[in-house]
Amino acid sequence: MEEQKLLLRLQKSIDHAKSSPFYKRHLMNTNIHSLEDFKRIPFLTKRHLRENSPFGLLAVSKDQTVQYHESSGTTGQPISIWYSETDLNSIIKRTSETGVHFSNQDTMVVRFPYAMSIIAHTMQDTGKQHGTCIIPTDSRTTITPMTRVIELLRKCEATILACMSLHAVMLAEVAEGVGLNPRKDFPHLRAICTAGEPITVYRRRLLERIWGVPVYDNYGMTETGTIMVDCKDQHLHQVNDDFYLEILEDDLQTATQQGEIGNLVITSLSQSATPMIRYITGDTVRISTELCTCGKPYYEIHGRKEAKWSVKDIEFDLWDIEEIISPLNSNKYWAAATRDDALHLVIEKEEQESEANRMSKYEQELKEKFGVSIYIHFVEKGALYDRREPLSFGMKGKPIYVLPAHELDYVLNRLDVNE
Repeated sequence: MEEQKLLLRLQKSIDHAKSSPFYKRHLMNTNIHSLEDFKRIPFLTKRHLRENSPFGLLAVSKDQTVQYHESSGTTGQPISIWYSETDLNSIIKRTSETGVHFSNQDTMVVRFPYAMSIIAHTMQDTGKQHGTCIIPTDSRTTITPMTRVIELLRKCEATILACMSLHAVMLAEVAEGVGLNPRKDFPHLRAICTAGEPITVYRRRLLERIWGVPVYDNYGMTETGTIMVDCKDQHLHQVNDDFYLEILEDDLQTATQQGEIGNLVITSLSQSATPMIRYITGDTVRISTELCTCGKPYYEIHGRKEAKWSVKDIEFDLWDIEEIISPLNSNKYWAAATRDDALHLVIEKEEQESEANRMSKYEQELKEKFGVSIYIHFVEKGALYDRREPLSFGMKGKPIYVLPAHELDYVLNRLDVNE
């Protein structure tokens, strides 16, 4: 976007945001004449959102709101987000840019949580606008355990499965458990739409190998709805210029160079009910140095800032971990922890035969590549995800890849006993 036009839109968003009690104080007398002026605006944090919920950031009259959502509240008081009809229409418009191309020939199983979360409603409303038939299976109700989702995918001839990427792995395992081949026994399925957690290129390849269909990602959050979607070539792009994105180094002052991983800060340019002005998302992202075949740079979502593992001066994120485990026969369910200047990867064993014989050689190769010790521990299936729980193998909310210290102790002690 041309800079002068961007400045006008930013100032308009700031002026509108000051209609809310919080921003009236937070952005008092804020006027910008350059992007340097904009960079001096104080950040919006999750703490601000929590402390000012439910009405503190509401920038329109309550009778203009049509939908309300909250964060899960797993890290504290939930945050409140209101949406107007215009906001929701903008979200649908952005989501419609996906390379999946919803149509009236599609039947979509929506396996995202419906309660308080926005993504299930987004997928449902976007699909319906394009004539797609929706099967709302939810992911947190006993009415639709995974076995029933598999049954619905088959008998209703579903063409699209919308769920978190790890749920798609779990559903494939459940299908195999009842004697079905995910690649062959769902002949109408043509795509999987993921959201809710970052998907690495390695997880994407895993899903496409298991299900035999392309995977399209959607990046967004409760606070904004959809921000980016995959194009037809399966790369994430920002759509519709509805946000101004900053990618900053850890000092939150310096912009990263293209190709570097940084902290994502967003400013909404058209969100009326709950505007976001310089919001620190907590997500780390990277803009590619190369162009997508559609002609634009693309984004990689590298996960939450806190979901990283530091060993000495080496930092690992989801992409690094899944690159490490991707060559292994067992690479679906994992968690990681650091201990004594080493990275420990705990992986549920998929194969009956032991991989121990070749692990010492691979661990040495990893040490030479990364400069720190990396140990791989295989545990029995069910050690990380409980197969007795029919909704999502015991996963409550989003996957937890950071293994607490006491759980690593338990795993290592069990392995010592069994050896």
